[in-house]
Amino acid sequence: MTVRRSPQTERLVDVVEMLSDPPGRRSSLTAIAAALGLDKATVYPMLTELTRVGWVVKHPTTKTYRLGPALVRIGDAAGRSIAELAPTSRAIAVLAEATGQLCCVVVPSGDDLLIAGVRDARRSQGDGLQLRSGDRITFRPPLGSVLVAWSDDLAISDWLDRNPVPGQCDHRLPERLAAVRARHFSVEQYPANVGGFRDLASAATGAGIRGSRRTTAFVEGQRRTLDMDVLVGVIDERAWYQPLSVSAPIFDVDGDAVGALCVLESSEPVTGTELTRRGELVSSVAAQVTDHLGGSAPWN
Repeated sequence: MTVRRSPQTERLVDVVEMLSDPPGRRSSLTAIAAALGLDKATVYPMLTELTRVGWVVKHPTTKTYRLGPALVRIGDAAGRSIAELAPTSRAIAVLAEATGQLCCVVVPSGDDLLIAGVRDARRSQGDGLQLRSGDRITFRPPLGSVLVAWSDDLAISDWLDRNPVPGQCDHRLPERLAAVRARHFSVEQYPANVGGFRDLASAATGAGIRGSRRTTAFVEGQRRTLDMDVLVGVIDERAWYQPLSVSAPIFDVDGDAVGALCVLESSEPVTGTELTRRGELVSSVAAQVTDHLGGSAPWN
């Protein structure tokens, strides 16, 4: 079912996100309208309402706007609502230190996956993915295998049915899910057109790309560039791979996958042996988070 989007709601989100980047930002009505490509008459009523409810504060003399104290309360509430994933902050820091790469934790949200935390240890952060908390990933083949591999047959069938190209290599996906289960981690590798993917990633997640425009561009980039060959099945120890993501699941007390730790964007190709070693590292750290949550992995 196609959901009708609300331009007015999207603009409100854009205003709040703009004022959050960088932290402490203060902007005038004119600057906000120009940055969002809107006229001042459209933006002013939104800022007036955001100010009235305390989401935004207006300086009495400079007439500039900044984020307000009501968002602190909302942020605290959001933090408490995902308190069960608090250990992942330390976990992705450990992985970033060990690998020198961009690392994150993802959680399921309806028919999507959301980035719930990011740690970037790359020396150069100007190219490729510039992820941040709240970014959305499409929960459909080939993405999300690490969270669906241990699900029941109905959930797996539902995931397979989300294949954006019906009938494309469907017979290989169950085999690759079995490989994910066997080794306890998933691997997605760069598509054949690595340069094209990186260009799209930079365009979709770069500086100044916010709100609905960022979400639309990011999701569209995934759809256009990531095909079934991205998901790696059995790893050949003697082959070479350029992994886009190496991920391992986190389980709750019921044995359900509630999130995944991911090491992203390997800068250089690695052998199958090194890829397996990295996957085992991510799986080991994810297992520690599962233990901290009192969870239970299905293979235990």
